[in-house]
Amino acid sequence: MSIISHGYSSDKESCGADPRITKLKNELSEFELGRFLLGNLGLNGRWTSYVLMYPDRGRASNLSSDGSQLKELESWLLNRCPIFAATQERFRIFRELTQPLLCSDMKIASLPSGLMDDLLTLDYSSVDNVEVTAIDLDSDSLEAARINHKQLNTPVAVKFEQRDAWALDSFERWDLITSNGLNIYVAEDESCTDLYRSISKSLKPGGMFVMSFITPPDRWEPKSPEDLAQQRFLFTNVMPVRWSCVRDESKTRQQLDAAGFEVVSIRYDSQRMFPAVLARKLSSRS
Repeated sequence: MSIISHGYSSDKESCGADPRITKLKNELSEFELGRFLLGNLGLNGRWTSYVLMYPDRGRASNLSSDGSQLKELESWLLNRCPIFAATQERFRIFRELTQPLLCSDMKIASLPSGLMDDLLTLDYSSVDNVEVTAIDLDSDSLEAARINHKQLNTPVAVKFEQRDAWALDSFERWDLITSNGLNIYVAEDESCTDLYRSISKSLKPGGMFVMSFITPPDRWEPKSPEDLAQQRFLFTNVMPVRWSCVRDESKTRQQLDAAGFEVVSIRYDSQRMFPAVLARKLSSRS
């Protein structure tokens, strides 16, 4: 799912007078990722996958998406931008949490799936008869997930379903669901809890839920204050992204509890921006 911003509000009065804005827009227009960000103020499934998989697929070559050498700003985004780095680390943690949960005859879902890298890049060599479902409202993302499955040749059966995550209409269907990205779009706490309730209803009793959330900026521990300042300016004044719904650990625990989950563990990335949660659906509520 899409990468979020830092959660700060922009200073609209000063934006027009700052020559850095024009400079950065010109630099963004020099590469495909930057042009997409400028035009869409976020990332679709393809570009989210590009960012997530860059440490594994792109860093060794130092090449851009079109095969040319990385521009300076694109290199900064992929290697140093704090929230991009946290997202890449969060993706690695997701796989580390999910891999030990795999067993034969499981039914697994990813929502919103994007290209479904979170599940298609796992190792299924020791399990049999696993069925994976890609769930997304975006038909283009589902088609991209279909192509990604074919290219990776992951040995699992895959279904592709265009559904609203708040209305999955699938009672106790899956053993495991992974979800990254939806809650960062949801400003209303109750609506966010309703999302978790929908997922809970779709899991079998004892089923596992792997999810994430963005912490408030005042809780972050960035490796570089300078890079965080650059991120702040870029994502507010140059391309003001349209989502930044953050919640702390306490609020997330409350919401999951209200939805019928028991939190098993919470793993923070090294900058404490994008923690991953492993939760279990309770069989019954006391």
